[in-house]
Amino acid sequence: MLNFTDVKEFILLGLTSHREWQVLFFIIFLVVYIITLVGNIGMIMLIKVSPQLNSPMYFFLSHLSFVDVWFSSNVTPKMLENLLSETKTISYTGCLVQCFFFIALVHVEIFILAVMAFDRYMAIGKPLLYGSRMSRVVCIRLISFPYIYGFLTSLAATLWTYGLYFCGKIEINHFYCADPPLIKMACAGTFVKEYTMIILIMPNFTDVTEFILLGLTSHQDLQVLFFGVFLVVYIITLLGNIGMIILISVTPQLQSPMYFFLSHLSFVDVWFSSNVTPKMLENLLSETKTISYVGCLVQCYFFIALVHVEVYILAVMAFDRYMAICNPLLYGSKMSRTVCVRLISVPYVYGFSVSLICTLWTYGLYFCGNFKINHFYCADPPLIKIACGGVYIKEYTMIVIAGINFTYSLSVVLISYTLIVVAVLRMRSADGRKKAFSTCGSHLTAVTMFYGTLIFMYLRRPTEESVEQGKMVAVFYTTVIPMLNPMIYSLRNKDVKEAVNKAIIKANLGQ
Repeated sequence: MLNFTDVKEFILLGLTSHREWQVLFFIIFLVVYIITLVGNIGMIMLIKVSPQLNSPMYFFLSHLSFVDVWFSSNVTPKMLENLLSETKTISYTGCLVQCFFFIALVHVEIFILAVMAFDRYMAIGKPLLYGSRMSRVVCIRLISFPYIYGFLTSLAATLWTYGLYFCGKIEINHFYCADPPLIKMACAGTFVKEYTMIILIMPNFTDVTEFILLGLTSHQDLQVLFFGVFLVVYIITLLGNIGMIILISVTPQLQSPMYFFLSHLSFVDVWFSSNVTPKMLENLLSETKTISYVGCLVQCYFFIALVHVEVYILAVMAFDRYMAICNPLLYGSKMSRTVCVRLISVPYVYGFSVSLICTLWTYGLYFCGNFKINHFYCADPPLIKIACGGVYIKEYTMIVIAGINFTYSLSVVLISYTLIVVAVLRMRSADGRKKAFSTCGSHLTAVTMFYGTLIFMYLRRPTEESVEQGKMVAVFYTTVIPMLNPMIYSLRNKDVKEAVNKAIIKANLGQ
């Protein structure tokens, strides 16, 4: 295979172009690299000199550490050099060598991990035969396969990389020579290379480094007005929710499951609003109105995570009201502190896990020169609208995941309140019915507002009209609802109002 490219070296664009970040990243990755070397070389030496570690499991572990040393050393030193260098170049030959060892060591490591899994199976599944079946000779043969297969596979893959032709393009949008960005910048020879490459994770080939957030309006006078309004709303949101958290934590009569869940709802509302509002306020007074590509992904990640956390906290709160009203005698034992902690853990773990998957699909979107987001924060619908590739999977998964989670969590709420209504209607005491409905009214108001706006935003296909309408609706659930929740729960809740009054009286007496 001949290569006719006239490229002698490439420029590695690295992680960032900001000088202060480069210095910070240099220090961080230097420390990480040193720890990697010391840890893995120490592990190899420890296994070598310790008689009690002379078993197949530790033999394979020593090879895993050996591969990790070279895997890190193939990339990190050049990355560290370029972080402090002005040129940030790598020779064409050096690039191919880096590609070769990267692909080889990836294959070696995944097969070593497979061999280690087989070793554990033999040790646990067939302990009597383990000593004879996993002899030294067998172990050497097993560990030889990953090295031979990995380096032969890498040789073939690197030859296809060598067959790429670069028409004057020498800037690699990465911190090392990786196949995806090389394929992206090549002008010929890409078809075979792209379809013979084993894709382990969805790559992102977009050249975008930042987006422009068009915001709510382009009129300067309205921007100043909106800045004042949303600054006040954000301050009230922080004070209201943080105040609610503190009030619940210091008030003995609010130490019940309902208020425990309410404190977490306030906690999520603080972060939910803080994920969007500060950047929106900055852009309202800024000329550039930009957000970095990484910043956009981070904002997407936390937005999706916190939405899922909040909808499931609302579902948990509905279940709590069902237990309190329909099973009052068992409420204390069934809703113990341990149970409450477990119930509140599920929304956090699930929300942040689902968000990671969704954000990876967002990372898979391609942007062909259109970097203007018709929104005031990075939301999925406007990003899908401006993307030119990877749209189908992202759009489909967004609607399906949103539909499943909203339907499931809302079903818990509706079933809980249906059972609550049935139980309340059976009550003979009018005061009892009134008290039961009063404890549920605040929660139902919060559920209606939050679910209504989110369903309007995410359970339909992104179009110019839906994105524009969604922008107006988004103002409500990102800024207004987090502000209103503490008011709803305090104004409609007798216990909270009493706790607030006592706190005010105590503060006045203290003066």
